[in-house]
Amino acid sequence: MTQRNGRTYVLIVEDELDIATLVKHTLERSGDMYVEAVHSGDEAIKSVTLETPDLIVLDLNLPVLSGVEVCRILRARPNTAHTPIIMLTARSS
Repeated sequence: MTQRNGRTYVLIVEDELDIATLVKHTLERSGDMYVEAVHSGDEAIKSVTLETPDLIVLDLNLPVLSGVEVCRILRARPNTAHTPIIMLTARSS
C-alpha cells in the first residue's frame, strides 16, 4: 500500500465537484486516508501514472475518457492491474 504520512492514498475520479467534495470529506474524516480528487478520465490516467493509489473511486460518466475506459486502461497496466476500484454512478440502468 502507498502511504502518505501513514495514511492510505485514495484517488477520487468525479466530474461533479459537489459529489467529489462530499466523498473526499467523508473518507478523510477518520484521519486514516489521504484523498485526492481529479475531474476527468484523462486526469485520472495522468495522476495514477505519477503515483499508484491504494483505492480508486471512479465515476462512470466522465469527460474525455469514460469511467469504463479508465478502468480498462488501468486494468491493462501492471502497476494498477490489482488496484481496487469502486465504481460510482448516478445512472439508473
